[in-house]
Formats: sequence, structure tokens, C-alpha cells
Amino acid sequence: MSNAKKRAFSIVIVGLFVLLAGRWAGAAGLEADMVILNGKILTADSPDPNDFSTAQAAAIYDGKFIVVGSNEEALEYAGPSTQRIDLGGLTVIPGLVETHNHIYGYGSHFFPEGQPQPGKTDPSIPWTNKADGLAQIRTLALKKQPGEWIITSPASGLMGVVVELQKGEVTRFDLDKAAPNNPVVLHWSVQSEAIVNTKALEPLLERYPDIPGVRRDDQGVPTGRLAGLAIWTLHYEFFPQIPPEELGPLYKLEMEEVAAQGVTTESTRLYPNHLAAYAWLHARGDMPQRMAFSLETANRNPNVHATMSRLVGLQGGTGKNMWGIGDDKLWMIGMGLSNIDHVPGIAGSCVEKPYPREAPNFPLWLHQFYGPHGLCTLSDPDYNDIEVLRSAAKYGFRVTAMHSGGDRGINSFLDAVEELSKQYPDIAERRWVIDHCRFINDGHVERAVKLGIIFSCGPKYVYAGERGDIGAYKVIYGEEVAADVVVPLRRLLDHGARTTIQLDQHGFHAFLALEVAVTRKDVTGKVWGPQQRVSRREALYMYTRWGSEYVLREDLLGSIEPRKYADFAVLSQDYLTVPEDDIAMIDSLMTVVGGKIIHTQPEFASRMGLPQVGFRGNPTWWKRGRPGK
Repeated sequence: MSNAKKRAFSIVIVGLFVLLAGRWAGAAGLEADMVILNGKILTADSPDPNDFSTAQAAAIYDGKFIVVGSNEEALEYAGPSTQRIDLGGLTVIPGLVETHNHIYGYGSHFFPEGQPQPGKTDPSIPWTNKADGLAQIRTLALKKQPGEWIITSPASGLMGVVVELQKGEVTRFDLDKAAPNNPVVLHWSVQSEAIVNTKALEPLLERYPDIPGVRRDDQGVPTGRLAGLAIWTLHYEFFPQIPPEELGPLYKLEMEEVAAQGVTTESTRLYPNHLAAYAWLHARGDMPQRMAFSLETANRNPNVHATMSRLVGLQGGTGKNMWGIGDDKLWMIGMGLSNIDHVPGIAGSCVEKPYPREAPNFPLWLHQFYGPHGLCTLSDPDYNDIEVLRSAAKYGFRVTAMHSGGDRGINSFLDAVEELSKQYPDIAERRWVIDHCRFINDGHVERAVKLGIIFSCGPKYVYAGERGDIGAYKVIYGEEVAADVVVPLRRLLDHGARTTIQLDQHGFHAFLALEVAVTRKDVTGKVWGPQQRVSRREALYMYTRWGSEYVLREDLLGSIEPRKYADFAVLSQDYLTVPEDDIAMIDSLMTVVGGKIIHTQPEFASRMGLPQVGFRGNPTWWKRGRPGK
């Protein structure tokens, strides 16, 4: 056979192959990896939550949707190797995009006894009184080699606060006697306050002799009490690091647990040691979920401007072109600013009206550890948070993952951003954020919208009721105000503010967050501020499509559309029609990330002939709704 004939024969064979392939692989010559059929797919494919389409099927290739529509349209891309899943009418939603969840800390319940974790070398100690607490420190020291760190926290007290520690009634000299040969750190209040002994204090003061946050007596001698910049610097620069290969597998277990609720993307702030563990997982292809992280490198850093200026290039752009370094499985979304105040339960939120000293549900208010208006870190001399804002503005960064609480704190933050915007007008296009929505009034929203700020809101602050944030602000401002300003989702949407939903609590079920957004009911069934309710369609958008804007991936996540990642959850009940009070009882029967099944509910997997994958723990303790649910 001549070469010309051979070429012609080859062309015919290739043509026949393409024709045959086209019969089962679609006009584009693609064979789908997965096709889901006979479903009720809530696509979230429209900017308007009241106008999205509902599809029957979808085809997935190379981790992305290639067609979303009817069974017939999806099956055009099905071939011999395509995995076909007949949903039998089950509802499908885009994967939930979580915008504030301390998932690294929640993973601690998977840690074996004695396993160190970032911020701790030893288990928490029950603290009943000074003598007993020091005796327990002494016992820990007996198990250590000289020079080994003892880092722990009290396991008792109200909201993790032991009054005698908070008031400085234990000093470094007490700890020196209990553990003379080891550096000791006893921290509380989300690690922002501590008492340390001399061996822990000396290296900090040797490097930073005048660092703010070191409490001193009348003679100027350090007492060992640290707060703000001092304790965070000690943590970042001196605490022992834990190898990522020890942390990574345990962090993966927590990711699997949250994925079992339909969450496909996590957003969190990460200490460097945490980031190393997730990067270790990612390098091995073992990240079940996507993770968008806020980098804490410059947070409460005594050299914040020097550090931030050396990180230029990790983030840039504005508006839809705002970006952070990384890929679509692990990427940076901003510079984390831990908090601009504390929580109201300990009279720590920065509020305009003073805290009363007597409140039955909030006994710690008696002490007013931070003064009558709470902890206001943007003006407190122990903190340099205002410098983090200034530096981020100057060097082109976005500020994210920022805890907020009271109205005065929000006012101070908006004052600072407005002032910085005069010098750096592109801030309004950088998508800075306010997380939690614990106290947001009309004035706050109007100012924030002009600054392009995104709100990440936690329905849990309503759900806790009288003993939570909404109950605390009721005592200070009255119930009418409290019910109107805590997680005011309707207000935010009506003002055109970009708004997302967050969990910010281990075990708080994702669909309970959606339920509370819709019902405004607390743990007892009481409705707070019904005028701030949103529709279930709007709530879904907050947790999917609009959440993708927070994590800078709106072109790839948040809806079920061609060319977007195939991240979705198959639900046990129809989200749009189930009674409002039963939304929290919805389960994810199957969670998929990038076309890969990362969770299957056991009974569903058996019935459908699917692999048993993902979280296999006991989910009965998850918060799902009112008592009896």
C-alpha cells in the first residue's frame, strides 16, 4: 500500500472513530466522567435569587460542569466509562461556601490524647482555685525535660475566663515556683490573654523590650500578664511548631466532617503552623474540600509594616480582578485581622452604651475587665490593629476574616477605612469585610456599602437567644433594638450589601444556619426581629453564589453552570418546599467537589451502589434545631 493510500486509510479510520465517539461522547468529542440524572437541580445560575433555573441533569468532565439541563442533553455526553447517578427526584444545590469557620481548631476533637496542637503542648487543666491550678502546673513540669514548653489553658470558668487569672491575681512568680525550669504559658479568651512565667517572658522581652501588652506593676516590673500584641507575638515567634505531617491527617478528618453537611469550600484564617499542615495535605492531593485562607503573617506583628511590605505580590487587583496567590484548592483571599473587639458575654464587645454591672445571664459583666465600653482594639494601647489596617491599605492587600462585635467597634473600623480610602481610593474595590454581623444598624450598612465591604453573617448569634449576643444587646439596648441589629440580613440585602452566611461554631449544622436565616427563631423557638427574615432562596444565595464572591472565585464556584467546578450536594429533602422549621433536618446524602465524591451517607450509598466515603463518625450531636429536633 502506498504512503498516500495509508494516509487516506488512516484518515478514514480516525473519522470513523470520531463518528462512533460522537454517538456516545457528545458533539464536542467529550466523554463525561459523571452524569447526574432525574434530579431537581437548584442551579443558582441567575444574579437574582428569585429567577434561577431548575435543571434535571448535569454532565461533568475534568472536574467541571459541561452541560446543565435535561436528561437528554446530559446523556449526549455519557459514554461507556461515564458514571451515571439516577437521583430519583432528589434536590441538588451548589456546594455551600463557608466564609468564617475556625476549622483547624474544631479538628482538635480528633486529636489523640496527648497529641500537641498549635497553641498548646498540654491538655487544658480544670481550674478551681489558685493553689490547685499551680499544683497542676507543677505536675505537668515534672513530666518535662528542662527547657520544654508548657502551654495550656484553663478548662473551667465562665466562657473560658477564670476571674482570678483575668484580674492578675496569679503572677509569673507564682508560675516560677511551680515550674522553675520550663517556660510556662497559661492562656485564655481565644488566646488573646495569658499569664507566663519568667522563662517564657525573657526571650520575648530580649527581642522586643518595649512591646505593648506586657503588664507591669507600680515599679515597672513585668507581672507576667500578657495581652494583645505581646501574647500573639509570643505565640507566633516562640511557641514550638508541630510538624505538618502530624497535623495534616487530623485536620483532614474535620474537613470530612464539615463536608458531610454539604460544605465544599471553607474560608478561615490560618496561623503559619496551620497553613503548613493544609499545604502538606494539598501537596498530597488529600484536601477533601477547597480552602480559601486569610493569612495571619502580619496580624499583631511588632514589625507589621516591615512584614507587609515584603509580602507585596501575594495579593493584588481590584473588583472582579481581586486575586490571591494559590490555586483553586488552596488559595489566599486576604490578610487576617483577628478581631477589633471581643464578645459581649464577657463585656468585651466594643459598645457605645456602657455595660451594666448586673445582668443575670452575664455574670462576668460585674467585673468589666475592659472598662464600661468593652475591648476596643483599634484604640487600645495593648494592640496595634490600626497599624494592620494602615499597612494593608498601603500595600494593596484585602482585610478579611475580621471578628467584630459591638456598634462602637464597627463605627471605629468604618472611620478608619473611610480615612484610609482618601489616600487609597481603590480600597472600595478590594472587598474588605466585616464578619459576624453581631450589631449592624442602618448607618453602618450605608457607610459600608460605599466602601465595597462584604458582610459575613452568623445566624448562630440569633439562635443562642437570651444567653447569646442578641440577649446581651437586649440588656444594653432593649429588645426592639437588639432584635433588629443582630444578623440583620434583610437590612443588608435591602441596602444592596454583599452578604454571606457563616457557621463560626463547631457542630452548628449548615442547614440550621439556613433555617435561622429564614425563621429568626432561637433555640427556644422565640422569633427575634421577624422584619430581618430573608427568603430561603436568598439564604441559599448567601451560602453559595454570594459566598463565592467573598472567596474571590465567583467565576468558578457558587452555582451549577457550565465551566464552573462541579461542587454540589444531593439533599435528603427538597430545600425549597420542606417546612421552614425542618430546614435544619436536611442532610447531604452526597457531597461532590470537582466531580469527585467526597461524602456519601451510608444508607444512600448502599442503595445507589456508591462508595462509602468521607465522614463516618456519629453526627447525632450536631446542632440541628429546637429541643426535640
